[in-house]
Amino acid sequence: MNSYGVNNIFSIYEYLKDSIKVTRRTIIKSKGNLHNRTVFFAEKPDSTLKKMNFVEDEIEDIIILSLFASFERELRISIQTIFENNFTKISNTHKKICSIAIKDIERWPVNDMVDLLDDIVDVNLRGRVKQIYEYRNWVAHGKNINKVPSIKTDPRTVYTVLSDFINQATNVI
Repeated sequence: MNSYGVNNIFSIYEYLKDSIKVTRRTIIKSKGNLHNRTVFFAEKPDSTLKKMNFVEDEIEDIIILSLFASFERELRISIQTIFENNFTKISNTHKKICSIAIKDIERWPVNDMVDLLDDIVDVNLRGRVKQIYEYRNWVAHGKNINKVPSIKTDPRTVYTVLSDFINQATNVI
């Protein structure tokens, strides 16, 4: 498995996080001349800082969505590659099965794909990935207050867990 996409998204997150810190400092230190032609120009500092906290939370959820989407894409590609690499070593019946699996991999449930790697990825790590997936689904489907996920997470934790999963899986796929 390749961690490039997850690494790239996390790098973007770190830049966004630092940009928010710098902007917050300019607001606190009343550097209003820096805010010309921005949404901050006409806002009062207290109001702006409250909105920035909300925006920061939303950005973190968007980053989590993006991190997991990149991870999921890499997981599907890696499993698909396993089928493709073993295609010539099998009978015609097995080739047909592999062709269907390759074609339909986009419909495979994420939790099932994660569990396919139970012999190479630690059970606790697989469980954490599933919890992150649950959180990702909650965010992606509108944060239904009646279906709150079992965990609340943050981009740094998601990045660490997904990177650890990729590192363990890379030894085999």
